[in-house]
Amino acid sequence: MFQPQPRFVCMAQLCGAQRFQRAAQHIVYMCRLCRLVMSQSKYRHPIEFNFLESISNQPCSGSDKDLVFDLNHFKLKEVMRKPPQLRTEEEVHLLLNMLSSVAMFRLYSSTLQLLLAKVVRCQRSERRRVVIKKGQEGQSFYFVFSGLLAVTKDQDGSSAFVDKEPILIKKGMSFGDVALIKGLLRNATVVCMEETELMVIDKEDFFANNMDVELRKEFQYRFNFFRSLPLMSSWSSPLIEQMADHSKTEYFRYGRMVVKDTNDMSNVMFIVKGQCDVLRVVDLTTCNAYQRLLKLHAAALATNGKDALSRLRHGEQGKSEAETQQSKKLQRVPQNISDLPRAACFLIDSLHRSATFGLNEYLMPQKQRDSRRFTLVSRSVEILRLERTRFDERADSTALKKLEALQKTYPSDEELCKVFLQHSRWKCYKGSVVCDLLQPQLDLLTSKEKQVQGAARRGPHPGQAGPPTHTQGH
Repeated sequence: MFQPQPRFVCMAQLCGAQRFQRAAQHIVYMCRLCRLVMSQSKYRHPIEFNFLESISNQPCSGSDKDLVFDLNHFKLKEVMRKPPQLRTEEEVHLLLNMLSSVAMFRLYSSTLQLLLAKVVRCQRSERRRVVIKKGQEGQSFYFVFSGLLAVTKDQDGSSAFVDKEPILIKKGMSFGDVALIKGLLRNATVVCMEETELMVIDKEDFFANNMDVELRKEFQYRFNFFRSLPLMSSWSSPLIEQMADHSKTEYFRYGRMVVKDTNDMSNVMFIVKGQCDVLRVVDLTTCNAYQRLLKLHAAALATNGKDALSRLRHGEQGKSEAETQQSKKLQRVPQNISDLPRAACFLIDSLHRSATFGLNEYLMPQKQRDSRRFTLVSRSVEILRLERTRFDERADSTALKKLEALQKTYPSDEELCKVFLQHSRWKCYKGSVVCDLLQPQLDLLTSKEKQVQGAARRGPHPGQAGPPTHTQGH
C-alpha cells in the first residue's frame, strides 16, 4: 500500500543543500508577508535595513544610494524642480512616500506631511560643504535624507573634522528651525561630513504651511525636559530656553553605540527616555589578581597536570581511579595559558530617564578624574547633547551644590577583575558538578551504542534464523 510521505521533515535529516533550500524558502515567505503588511500600512514608507549599519554608528559606503526611491532618478528630480503649483497629485504622493523614510518627517501630522511634500526641494552637497554659516540670516529649514553633518562654532566648519566627538546631525534628523522660528541669526555652522542629500523647505513655504507651529512643539518638548530636571530648577526661563535652543534630540536604536570613547566627549548628555549602558573593557593581564592566577595556573600544570594528561591521551593502562578522575577534570581546564581570556567587558552603570553623563566628576580636580575609556551603548534611548562650555557658563551656586549628590566614581579595574574571577570560579564549579553528574550516564550510553554498532558489524548469529521470506505460489 502507498504510504504518504510526511510533509514536514526534521532539519537534522536533510543534507546541507536541502537545509539551505528550506531556509531560502522561509526567507522568501517572510519577504512576501512583509510586502503584504506594508501594502496595508498607513504610512507605506520603504523598509531600510543594513547589517553593517546596524552594528556601527557610521553608515556603510553607498548604503543610502540603493533605497526604494533613488534621488538620482530623473522623475523625482524633475518633480522637485517644478514649482509647487505645477505638481500633480500623483507626483506629490510619490514625494510623500520618499519623505516618509525620514524619521523626523513622520512625527508631523499627515496633513502637514502632505503640505510639505508639495513644496520640498532636493539639495545635494559634497563633503566639507557648509550648509549653514554662523551669523547669517536663516532662509531654509532642512531634513537629512541621507549622509551626515556636524555642528561647529567656526565659520568654515573645519573644526568638525578635528573634533573627536562633534555634535552630529544624522539621517532622519532636521535642523535650521530655531533661526526661522525666532527670527534670529544662525548661532552655529553646519558642515557636511560626507556626501549628503537634504530635503529643503524655504522660509516662505515654511511659514505658509504653519511649520513653525509644529517645530515650536519640539522646542517646547526640550524646554519642558530641562525645566523638569532638579539640577536646573533654580535657572530662569531665558536660561532654559538657551539650553533648549543649543541642544538636539537624538534617538539610538537598541544595541547602537552612543559614544565609543568617553575620553573624547566634549558634551554633557541627558537621558530623555529609555536606557543607556556604560561599559568598560578591561585588559585582565594588567591586573595583579589575574597575574597571580596565571602564575598559579602555570605552576599547577607544570607539577601534576602534564603527566596525568599524557597518560590519558596515550591510553596507558594501569591507571588508578583517582588518576582517571583527575585527568578528566584536567581536560575541562585550559591547558595553555594562551587559552585563558585576556579581556572582559563589564556593565558599569545603567543610565535612565533624567540621568546625566559627563557631570559625575564635575566637581573633582582634574588629576583625580577617571581617565579610563568607557563606552556608552543604547538600549533604545533618546538623549539630548549639550556642549559642556554652555553648561559651565550657566551653572550657578545652587546647581553646583546639587551636583554634589551626582558625584560618583566607578570601580577600579582591580575591583572589576576580582568580580570577574569570582564569577569564573562559580562558573567552573557549576560546570564541574554538571560534568561529574552526567559523565556516568554519558559513559553508559556510549558503551551501549558501541555494543549495538559492534553487533551490527558482526551480522546475525549462525544459529539465528534470518528474516522470513514470502513466496507467491503458482
